[in-house]
Amino acid sequence: MLGLFVPLFDFHLCYHTNAKAYVLAHGGRDDQVLVMHNTIDESRIVPMPGSAARAELERRHPQLRGKRIVLHVGAVLAEKRVEQILDAMPLSDCKDLFFVLVGDGPHLPVLKARYASRTDWLAMGRVVEGVGIYFDAADAFVLPGTGGLAINEAMAHRLPVISAYADGSADDLVLDGQTGFRLRSDSPAELAQLIDHLVASPAQAAQLGLAGEQRIRGVLSFRSFIERVVGTLATQCATARR
Repeated sequence: MLGLFVPLFDFHLCYHTNAKAYVLAHGGRDDQVLVMHNTIDESRIVPMPGSAARAELERRHPQLRGKRIVLHVGAVLAEKRVEQILDAMPLSDCKDLFFVLVGDGPHLPVLKARYASRTDWLAMGRVVEGVGIYFDAADAFVLPGTGGLAINEAMAHRLPVISAYADGSADDLVLDGQTGFRLRSDSPAELAQLIDHLVASPAQAAQLGLAGEQRIRGVLSFRSFIERVVGTLATQCATARR
């Protein structure tokens, strides 16, 4: 059915290169497709110094003092695979890890029940205003399941990212060894190794975070997104009027 309908559209706006490949696989033409890279308005994000963010979070939550913070932000759904983070923590060589989960959703009570005995994590609930401090205080952002735009926000805060396939956009955002690291499996052991690598290599972690920010504020910026979409729509309208 897709092979019948996809070629009938005049143009396709795709939010990552995997979506473009999907269109091409179902009969679309390369000249009918624009990868616009769905993103956030990163110009609204002004990172604060990590030391200041950490000090404020430690004031609010004393159990974070002296900890290396692994962060996940987003709706708490089963398909986010947050369990992979919690299961990776005991496998880490770093004994000062602490997992901070920011978000709410139907899977949160399941996590709280399953990991009720654990003292190495906090569920902050849904935070909208002021969520930036969690990104700025963290050592790594992890997305083991579905999602997408949280990666953009983490990168805008200069935070190195460890991500699975997510919604497909991770292939454009998380360049392995350049802006973060990609998960190749659902193995908590693999995730623990990548977290340990970032914790043990603060200089590289900072370099990954900076490269991610440059990517989000450069070729994948919100302004570039608007320019690509508006330019394409203007071209298509001009073509249609001829």
